[in-house]
Amino acid sequence: MFKNMIVYRIAPQWQVELTQVEEALAKAPFMECGATQEKSLGWVPPRGEPHGPLAESVGGQWILRFMVESKVLPGSVLARKVKEKAERIEQETGRKPGKKESKELKDEAKLDLLPMAFTKQGSMWVWIDTTSRLLVLDTSSQGRADEVVTLLVESLPGLSVSLINTQTSPQAAMSHWLKEQEPPVGFTVDRECELKSANEEKAVVRYARH
Repeated sequence: MFKNMIVYRIAPQWQVELTQVEEALAKAPFMECGATQEKSLGWVPPRGEPHGPLAESVGGQWILRFMVESKVLPGSVLARKVKEKAERIEQETGRKPGKKESKELKDEAKLDLLPMAFTKQGSMWVWIDTTSRLLVLDTSSQGRADEVVTLLVESLPGLSVSLINTQTSPQAAMSHWLKEQEPPVGFTVDRECELKSANEEKAVVRYARH
């Protein structure tokens, strides 16, 4: 179910029941973007059932699902709309808009275009291991992880988490595997690889037969 993992350690003082988590998440349910709303986020039932529970226990493990929706507004379209507004002002008044007015025109143009923009949705699995006190997010983006953690901390009183750091960095460990050709149990050193950046640019490099 998880394709990526960013793992946090949950502080020991956080002690709650699943019913309390359900009640807290119910205060921040996901709702689709309004006409002029650029972004919306919240919680949805993990099983996708209408009006289903927002937090489920599977074998003692708690599963949540985070949903985000954003309006897709290409920069070129926005720039063209701003240009049209600026040209109209220049024709009517004989002057070009200043820096402050240009910013206001951009905000105005965005509000005009948002009701017509397409929407893009994305979801993320969230796993809470109450025994090991771990919070696991199905993402490779630290920015998206920060977004979810912020919402969780706001929704769940007393929740405090910290990123887990390994004694050996992933870079050093993998370099050693390649150099010595001795990966740990459960892993093999093969001839194909796909590397993805962790930032919002989503850059990808693929190697084959190397």
